[in-house]
Amino acid sequence: MAGCKGTIDPVKIEICWNRLVSIASEQAATMVNSAFSTVLGEMEDLSAAVFDARGVMLAQSVQGAPGHLGTLSIGMDHIIDAVGPVGFRPGDVFITNDPWLVSGHKHDITVVTPVHRGDDLVGFTASNCHTVDIGGRIFSAAAEAVYEEGLQIPILRLFDGGAPNDTLFSIIEDNVRSPELVLGDLAAQVSANQVASERMRAFMDLEGLVDLAGIADEITARTERKMRHAIAALPDGTWRGSVMLDGFGEPLIVAVVITVADDEIEVDFAGTSAQIDKGVNCVLNYTKAFVFYALKCALSPDIPNNDGTLRPIRVRAPEGSILNARHPAPVGGRHLVGLFVPFAIFDALAPVIPDRILAESSVLGAVTLAGEGDDGAPYVFTFFCSGGMGARADKNGLDATAFPSNVANAPVEVMEQVVPVLFTSRTLIPESSGAGRFRGGAGQRIGLRLRSGKPATVSTMFERSRFPPRGMCGGEDGGPTRLSLDGETIDAKQSFLLEPGTEFAIETPGGGGYGSTDRGASQTR
Repeated sequence: MAGCKGTIDPVKIEICWNRLVSIASEQAATMVNSAFSTVLGEMEDLSAAVFDARGVMLAQSVQGAPGHLGTLSIGMDHIIDAVGPVGFRPGDVFITNDPWLVSGHKHDITVVTPVHRGDDLVGFTASNCHTVDIGGRIFSAAAEAVYEEGLQIPILRLFDGGAPNDTLFSIIEDNVRSPELVLGDLAAQVSANQVASERMRAFMDLEGLVDLAGIADEITARTERKMRHAIAALPDGTWRGSVMLDGFGEPLIVAVVITVADDEIEVDFAGTSAQIDKGVNCVLNYTKAFVFYALKCALSPDIPNNDGTLRPIRVRAPEGSILNARHPAPVGGRHLVGLFVPFAIFDALAPVIPDRILAESSVLGAVTLAGEGDDGAPYVFTFFCSGGMGARADKNGLDATAFPSNVANAPVEVMEQVVPVLFTSRTLIPESSGAGRFRGGAGQRIGLRLRSGKPATVSTMFERSRFPPRGMCGGEDGGPTRLSLDGETIDAKQSFLLEPGTEFAIETPGGGGYGSTDRGASQTR
């Protein structure tokens, strides 16, 4: 079994792969259990993965954001290129949040730890999580250039041979509003990577592995074959789809052309809107992540998450578009565009595999509050809001469950403990569900007031006000997004001053319905 070269027993491969998944999942759990912030500890906006020494992703945690699927692999390639194959030393830890290198905005910090046995590099552990603050503007889509969106960390050593980079730690501490939370979560990432590194070394010792290259090749090759088999089951051809977004003033469009040829698939976003001077643009890495996720969900949901899944899929997007933005485009709220990529893909594939896709869903919305408590202590806090999931061909959509994001809804009690707010309501909105043979999931209404006597700056990032989630195959549309102050509707993407005593309310969309209530109706939209 040394090095896993040559023919490997399939039972042994299954055992090894499950062991690697468990390592990555323990890595994610360590981050959650060690977290300082609610966004990591309760909402679990994170990902974790393990790699061989070449940077091939072997396994990703079950607990992880779809937007990081593939972006960690791309980021790993950039880090290996920057450091060089002999530049990794025992005790090193690397960090970056460059949007164009990893997951698309500065609030996602990536930490990479080389794994050594003695002096030999045998692999890497990597984690990514959304930090509560990164300086600049508070988390929003309002910036006109990426420079306004906070501190950008190039690929640097956070630890050099085991010694902390005190200069870098000081720079981060002095540039964020909540240094205790930011540095605490960063420590959780470093610790989680260390735990996973120890488990990888123990795994190699147990299995008698000299390196991970052989097992990586075998696992990813099997995954690639399964994905190619799933693609080959589709008819060859070309299909088009699109989805409309509220945008800023003028609507935006995500347009896609999908071409299937034998066992490969090309996804081309020609016709998509040009990048804009608001922070909703996506880098290509992030766009690719949601292409991979959508196709995996539709074609082969049970295969592992590793680099083999990605090999039969080619992704193109026009440079300078909202899905392949040029630097220095603002990208802080890139989820307001990127999360719609799966719906454009499902729209295109609806005529081909209508029983394997779902109606449109609410996408994740975000609210950030920044201010001072009555005691003068500053705070900054982000929470995410889920609407309803789209109905499926054989099931109702889930209530208050966003798709394609899986970031959790934080409990009201937890949020009230960490910021001076009182939640006045949190209820489902039954009438928001799109009707159909199977109904969409219900959105939710969340109301809050400040408990502090001081005003707070609020940043809101929501879509679906003008274009609610569409039904599929004859199903009806879900309800739209609505934000309000004391009952008066406000724009869903803005920053404003929330005064004490004013109720701020969020009504998230309901999911689209699937299928006509007339069972004899046509199954095309």
